[in-house]
Amino acid sequence: MPRRRSGAERLRSALLWWTGIALAVLIWHAAARTQPEYVLPGPRTTWTALLGLIRDEELGAALLLTVERGAVGLGISCLIGLPLGWAMGTWPWLRELLDSWVQVLMSVPPIVIVVVGMIWLGPTAGVVVLVVALVTLPLLTTAVRDAVAGVDADLLDMARVFARSRAWTVRRIILPAVAPPVLSALTVAVGQSVRVTVMSELLSTTTGLGAQVQQARTNLETADVFALSVVMAGLTLALELCVLGPLRRRLARPST
Repeated sequence: MPRRRSGAERLRSALLWWTGIALAVLIWHAAARTQPEYVLPGPRTTWTALLGLIRDEELGAALLLTVERGAVGLGISCLIGLPLGWAMGTWPWLRELLDSWVQVLMSVPPIVIVVVGMIWLGPTAGVVVLVVALVTLPLLTTAVRDAVAGVDADLLDMARVFARSRAWTVRRIILPAVAPPVLSALTVAVGQSVRVTVMSELLSTTTGLGAQVQQARTNLETADVFALSVVMAGLTLALELCVLGPLRRRLARPST
C-alpha cells in the first residue's frame, strides 16, 4: 500500500505540475515568435481565437457532441473490456484463446477502423462510437488481464487457508491490487478516446470538434485549430484532475 503523502508533498507536486504547464507555454511563445501566425500562432493569438469560437456559440454544442460520442464509445469498451480482461486473467485457457484477438485489434490502425466503419454505417456518429470502442478495448482488456493475473498468489492462498469468503478476497486482496494499474490504463484510454473521437469526426461527420478542426483547416485558420486543440487538452486534463485523479487517491487510501 503506498504511503499517504503529506500536505507539503501534495503542494510541491501541484506547484511542479503547474510549473510544467507554464514552461510549455513559454516554449510555445518563444517558438511562435520565429514563425508566421498562419504556421504557428502564439498563445495570445490562440487565446483570441478561442474567445472568438466561444462568442460564436458553436463551440459548446460541438464540445458536447464530442464528449457524448467519446463517452458512449469508452463506456461500451469498459462494459466489454473490464469483465473480459478479468475473465482472461482468471482462466489461463481463455487468455490463450483470446490473446490473438486482442493483439490483432491492437495492431489495426484507427484510420482503417474509420474507413471500415464508414462502409458499414455511412458518415454517421455511429462510426465515431465504433472507432473509440475498438481502439480503447484492447488497452483496457490487457490492463485488467495482466493486473488480475499478477495478484500475489501467496495472499490468495492465505485467504483460502483462513476460509475467507470470495467476496472478502475480491474486496480486500484483488481489488486493491488491480485498481491502480487499471485506473492508469483508464487514464490513457480517456486521452485516447478524446483524440480518436476528434479524428473520427474529422473524417466521418460534419458535427463535433473534429468537424470544426476540418473546417478551420480548409479555411487556413491555424489559430482556430490551435484553439480547438487547447479545448481538447483542457477536456482531458479536467477529467484527470476532477474524476480519475481523485478516484485513484481514494482507492489508494488504506481500507478500514
